[in-house]
Amino acid sequence: MDPLSQLQDIHLPEQINNYPLAYGWWILAAILLSLTLWLVRRLLKKRQLNQAKKQAINLLVNTELASDEIFATVKWAALQYFPRQQVANLYGEDLQRFLTITLPKKQQQNFASLWQSAIEHQYKLEQDDTDINSLKTAALSWLKLALPPKNTLEYIENQHEQDSREQESIKQDNISTSNKASETA
Repeated sequence: MDPLSQLQDIHLPEQINNYPLAYGWWILAAILLSLTLWLVRRLLKKRQLNQAKKQAINLLVNTELASDEIFATVKWAALQYFPRQQVANLYGEDLQRFLTITLPKKQQQNFASLWQSAIEHQYKLEQDDTDINSLKTAALSWLKLALPPKNTLEYIENQHEQDSREQESIKQDNISTSNKASETA
């Protein structure tokens, strides 16, 4: 009697399916999907935020603009990122001060000198190409370095503090003036 003849064929176990997945895989898929959606949303938001900046830069680079058109372009770009009530009524030195404050500290002096020279020559009958080029350089540097603002809220709070300090000093001046007037009377 042959012991090998009594052996039966090998029975393979059933094939193991990949589905249904374990809970850990579902959790991992949900986390990856959420992360992907968050990343896409953030990229779209950043693109939308930089759209006005890109339009203004393209306008300055690709077209020949007069100085008043450059001023208008910079002001338009500022209106896209900062509150309208703070930017809309600015012109001349007030606009220059606003633009300078919104720049990083290292760039403020260079910008102020370029912008100031352009303002001084703005109302000439014939403007030199150097005046327009310096204005264009100042505008491009402001657009590239100040927009979009890192923290618009911080700027607004600083501006409110400065305005409240100015109002307080005006009140103090008015009080001191009225006290002097009452003493003399």
